[in-house]
Amino acid sequence: MDVYTEVKLRVSRRLLLFLCITIESLVYSCISSPIVGQTAKVLTLNLEGAITRSEANNPQLLTVQRSINVAQAGVAVAKERPNPRFSLDIPFGEAETKRIVGIEQLIELGGKRGTRLALANSQVQQAQLQLDNLRWQIRTQVRQAYTELAIAQGAQQNAEQSLAINQQLVDIAKLRFQADDVAKADVVQAEFAFSQAQQKVEPAVNRVHQAIIRLNTLLGQPTDTVITLVDGQAFTFYLNGSQQGLAVITKLPEVTGLKKLAKASRLDLALAEQQIQINNNQIQVARSARIPDITLAASFVWDPGLSTASAPSSTTTAVILGARVDLPVFNSGASGVKQARANFSVAQAQKIALESQVDSEVAIAYENIISAQRLLERDRTVLLPQALEVLNLSRNSYQYGQTGLSDALLNQQSIQSVFDNFYADILAYQTALGALEQAVNLPMSAINNINAPKTP
Repeated sequence: MDVYTEVKLRVSRRLLLFLCITIESLVYSCISSPIVGQTAKVLTLNLEGAITRSEANNPQLLTVQRSINVAQAGVAVAKERPNPRFSLDIPFGEAETKRIVGIEQLIELGGKRGTRLALANSQVQQAQLQLDNLRWQIRTQVRQAYTELAIAQGAQQNAEQSLAINQQLVDIAKLRFQADDVAKADVVQAEFAFSQAQQKVEPAVNRVHQAIIRLNTLLGQPTDTVITLVDGQAFTFYLNGSQQGLAVITKLPEVTGLKKLAKASRLDLALAEQQIQINNNQIQVARSARIPDITLAASFVWDPGLSTASAPSSTTTAVILGARVDLPVFNSGASGVKQARANFSVAQAQKIALESQVDSEVAIAYENIISAQRLLERDRTVLLPQALEVLNLSRNSYQYGQTGLSDALLNQQSIQSVFDNFYADILAYQTALGALEQAVNLPMSAINNINAPKTP
């Protein structure tokens, strides 16, 4: 055995030992939990659990829920009837001696109270629909934030794995340099690439922290709460074909059926319809306002009269009944009706425009899902397996002197790009899922179970 072969065997043994240690430490880093302060709360969540928690604790939802109480208080106000008015006139001085006690009661005519009550009830329904609509918006935001956290954690692991791979290239370069197989430039270049990979770890860690803060904010809990994702593996890649973490939906209802479903379940369409009803009630209120109200009055008059030395006082009494009504001479109320009708017309036009917008949103989300599914399927079945194979071949080729370090580093950068694109594709897919859920206002589980033709 020549000297060079002996050195190569020694290098291979040391490299094998190093790879074993590296793989062991890498596996441990992937499965171990992050170190947190003893005072930090740890919360274990899946996606549905996160959505449920947000519906109970999200600050925006809690604020809008209080607006329903305001609207319900408006119903109580609308039910109220006008209070009677009491009057008492007591004269001072010798010019007048009449004392008058009276009471007045406003009688509303034209169904004012009924129309006012109908409008208040419509506003309560509107407030409830606004709450439900916001709930769907928060649901979409939680899905997005949850996905971002899962992907950020995966990207952090990817950055750490890339760092470990660059460390392997550094060690290989050093061993080959010690065996006089490569120049010192390889070691310097490998260490420089390692420093570049190390520079990417901190942004990846910060991305995880930012994602945790955003998700905690949506869930209405302290921002330092540590979140453990139960189904985080749904956003990662597995080499084992029997364990697919992407959970890609293979079939969806046809887009025509989804558009019909959206028009039946969209809360903003229901809000638009409710706004039309409110404007119609406002027309009725304006019409009833054109009918003058009557005020009934009753007064008791007691007049002791003036008393002088030559003419003693003579007390007289009287009861006065009266009615008062405003005459619609200068203001007939027609302008109020005209304004209410104009608002009614605007609400109708807004609903028509919204229906067209719903069709567009469903179609866009549908196409985005189909496109994202294709990209993820290609990531899973073609690009990622090829990338891992290229990575192993490139590293081994450099180890045994078949290729140069520049080729190994170039392949490493290309492979890193493939994994970055993979996480971006997952985010795009989950974003499209959330957009379709919001476009239809139904969860994906319900969308997939509707009785409609499926796409292949």
